[in-house]
Amino acid sequence: MSESKTSFCSCCGGLVTPRENSVQFTCPACANYTIRRCQKCREFANTYTCPACNFEGP
Repeated sequence: MSESKTSFCSCCGGLVTPRENSVQFTCPACANYTIRRCQKCREFANTYTCPACNFEGP
């Protein structure tokens, strides 16, 4: 049985599923937090805020 880790979108707080065109990357300002964005938030260019340093990105 494989272990799956639940991920949530940093923009909308929704569940990020492995099948969608989502992305994850470290905060470009502090590199201390992993930002995750779901497919819809990427398409609409919704902003995200890093909880570690308050950096806002598109």
